[in-house]
Amino acid sequence: MENSVRPFGVRDKLGYMLGDFGCNMSFAFINSYMMLFYVTCLGILPEHYAIIIMVAKIWDAINDPLIGGFCDASKPHGGSKFKPWIRWASIPLLISSILMFIYIPNASYAAKVTLCLVTYMIWSVAYTSVNVPYGSLQSVITTDRLERVELSNFRSIGAMLAQAPVMVILPLLIYDENDQPKGNLFIYIVAVMGVIGFISFILLCNLVTERVKPQENPKEKSGYFKTLTSFFHNRPMMALTIATISYTALIMTVFTFLPYVFMYYFKNTKLIAVGSVLAGLPMVVALLMVKPLAKRYSKKQITAYPFLVSILSSGILTVVKIKNPIVWLCIFALGMFATGFFTVLIWAMVADCIDYQEERTGRREEGSIYATYSFFRKLSQGIGGAVIALALGAAGYVQENGSNQLPGVADNIYVAVSLLPLIGSVICFVSLLFMYNINEKDVQRNA
Repeated sequence: MENSVRPFGVRDKLGYMLGDFGCNMSFAFINSYMMLFYVTCLGILPEHYAIIIMVAKIWDAINDPLIGGFCDASKPHGGSKFKPWIRWASIPLLISSILMFIYIPNASYAAKVTLCLVTYMIWSVAYTSVNVPYGSLQSVITTDRLERVELSNFRSIGAMLAQAPVMVILPLLIYDENDQPKGNLFIYIVAVMGVIGFISFILLCNLVTERVKPQENPKEKSGYFKTLTSFFHNRPMMALTIATISYTALIMTVFTFLPYVFMYYFKNTKLIAVGSVLAGLPMVVALLMVKPLAKRYSKKQITAYPFLVSILSSGILTVVKIKNPIVWLCIFALGMFATGFFTVLIWAMVADCIDYQEERTGRREEGSIYATYSFFRKLSQGIGGAVIALALGAAGYVQENGSNQLPGVADNIYVAVSLLPLIGSVICFVSLLFMYNINEKDVQRNA
């Protein structure tokens, strides 16, 4: 740690919060509405969309270790290893986000598929070039375990602030009187959000201070393969990776499915906003509880055991056909509250795993390790997107039928939106409780 730099404080926390706020100004909208735009507005078949998203996400995932390796190999500029990447990559991120939502309802089917695949692949490179350096930044801002918890808290606050308009306000704007999305509005919405995100990245770079001196590791041709081998021998990182894949692919996908549940099962899209509020408020409670809990319990305990509540709530929703949407939303919100502890602490746990690997190997490779973890996170997003699209097709959904879907489709969608989080919660609980083995005393010693 450098002795001459400004002490860790509010500027770092606010700046780091703005980084995730900026990322989610782009990611949250695309994650929530991309399938709705291309499947429902432009008419791409769900099974074709599943193939597109898997191909694009594999490409997206491959970018992460490449860009992470470039970050580690690059020379620090102005005392920073990561902030220069965030500055330049934020521009193509803004442009590519807008291009993804060009509304071409009368174009050929091939043109629509091409637009979806090509623009997403371009966007993924830009997003990775911002997100990997941003995620790696936490491990060089501070090595203190409680300060890392605070950074992880503020990162989660930034994500929630960005997701709030996506989940609460936009459902009130984008649907017509027949509860069908208005495709021509998407590009204007994502343009406004993209500009806000760009400004957030500039503020991040001006507020945050890197206190761990940048290291230039001597690179061999097989350098990354050594890192990758160490990554797979890093038991807590593997536990965290398994939990992340399950959480991202099977639990977070529920938000992509929400519009279809309310369009066809409850037949009231206005309740999407209510559902987002009910899901978000318990997350705020979890956010407030994390810091005092971290003073008494380990991150493993705080994140693993709440998944039992999520298992119970999603299990109830799977086996009981609840007709009252408010009752359904309350049980759904309870499950989101339980997973919120993992959402808040995950980034502090990643930083701990990076330190754990440095202790084992003697090499500090924040960019490469974070990027490898992000590789699997991105892959799980692709799996989740494909699973949702395939589940929608398997449920019998036909885009041409609009609001008049065949009997049984709504019930099938209802089951899928509850069953997937149930499976994901079980896997998260088992991997965190039985595989994650970082002792908080070890982390404190490293700090």
